[in-house]
Amino acid sequence: VMNIADTMRLYGQPIFFWIMGTVLMGYAIEKHGLAQRFAIAFLAMRGIGGKTHRLMFAYMFVVGVISMFVSDAATVAMTIPIGMSLVSHAKKLVGARAEKTNFGAFVTLGTFYASVAGGTATIMGVPHNAISVSLLEQFTGRQLGFFEWMRVGAPVFLTLLVAFYGILWVLVRPEIRDIPSGEAYLRAEREKLGGLRVNERRVMFAFAMMVLLFTLPTLAALVLGPEHPAAAWAARALPVWVVPPAMMFLLFTIRSSDHTGAALLTWRDAELHGPWNSMFLVGGAVAMTDALTQFGFVELMGGVIKGLGIGSTVLPYVAASVVGVSTNFISGTALYCSVFIPAAVQIGFNPASMAILIAHLAVGLIFPWAGATAATAFAGGEVDLPRMIKIGVLTTAIFILIVATIHIAMAPFV
Repeated sequence: VMNIADTMRLYGQPIFFWIMGTVLMGYAIEKHGLAQRFAIAFLAMRGIGGKTHRLMFAYMFVVGVISMFVSDAATVAMTIPIGMSLVSHAKKLVGARAEKTNFGAFVTLGTFYASVAGGTATIMGVPHNAISVSLLEQFTGRQLGFFEWMRVGAPVFLTLLVAFYGILWVLVRPEIRDIPSGEAYLRAEREKLGGLRVNERRVMFAFAMMVLLFTLPTLAALVLGPEHPAAAWAARALPVWVVPPAMMFLLFTIRSSDHTGAALLTWRDAELHGPWNSMFLVGGAVAMTDALTQFGFVELMGGVIKGLGIGSTVLPYVAASVVGVSTNFISGTALYCSVFIPAAVQIGFNPASMAILIAHLAVGLIFPWAGATAATAFAGGEVDLPRMIKIGVLTTAIFILIVATIHIAMAPFV
């Protein structure tokens, strides 16, 4: 149905290098110890470490904040060792003998759920967020900015964080209410890290540059006005697709302070830690969607949904339910964007809000095999399969309800 030249053009998607750049930035933060330093520094603050309820909420908040800028799977991989060390320390202090405890299950599932919640807050949070941004641009010509996503992403993140914490506190309330010497343990861990190392400062500089370039077009428009020549230039020169690959090359360029003299990131790092499977999967999915658009599939599906009589209030709940349940079994972000974004246009619901909604819910919470994030958390060994599934079913229902409701309320502002 297409010749080779037209087909190959579909695979030249900027999303490929977007995913590579954002994931490798997260790996650089992990590799040089910034994420661990940030987490321990926050948890070691006075008044947090002694009481379990405060410590657990602070821990989930830290995981969520890291996940705003680092992929959810990488965030779990970075923070779950900190959580497990807290579990081990608490067990020793109180003499707990059980292999699996409520405290361990709370930490495991809290890490998982908080990383999912944090991934909803920004475009950078989860790699598949970029799929929604890309397909929204293809279908409607609209390019979402960093702060536009956060208008709805930040409320979703904070609401989910509180809801997930509440669910876990009710269903797996820790046996340990007080952690003797908990603050002292965390402060000792902080002291072991010492001062900021040279490489940490250099990675921090690259990360700060990434955030600045992401936000500069919006800030310029706010300060100078959208019609000002400088603001218009920033919008043209810095589309969101440019920033992650530019920062990736910066990390390949800045020298490390160790004896090897290598860069902060090397090609070996990219080989071993680059999300090659995700990049090819996503590139192929976006290319297929592009092809389907050319042959009228998108208009067909939009018309079918419109013909069902679903209104703009019901559609977000339908889309949220379909995506939230099915992504425990399949990865279908591109497919669902292809169906529900045109449907939103047809019935008058903000398609940008629909694109973000699909990305928000495209993470399975029920099964360990629902994705890398769930598998990494489950591998901690502190929660068994039946408990994860039972809690995951309830959590998914709350997840769907919260996300759809907030998007209905916030759609006019996105």
